[in-house]
Amino acid sequence: MESEVLVVLDMKTMTNKAAFDEYILKEGFKSVENEPFAYIGVSTTPVFNVIAYIFEVFSKAFETAGVEECRLICQIGSHPPAIYIYKKDEFFTALK
Repeated sequence: MESEVLVVLDMKTMTNKAAFDEYILKEGFKSVENEPFAYIGVSTTPVFNVIAYIFEVFSKAFETAGVEECRLICQIGSHPPAIYIYKKDEFFTALK
């Protein structure tokens, strides 16, 4: 079963957005028109696997683009949105 995936980012600084977008697009996400930090994709894997993939892809993109800290909101299919915070030296932590 396919699930639509939405990832929205909230951050203060990014030193190289072009490199970030290039990496994200290469990994199968598409930019949402008129939304500079919103990305969509489609998955056919279980939610847990999708979250792990999102963490892997976006953490590498954050490193590439010089992001120190970012809030990441993701919604997978009909599941409620989840909010995580990324910190360079701590990876991702769920916000309650």
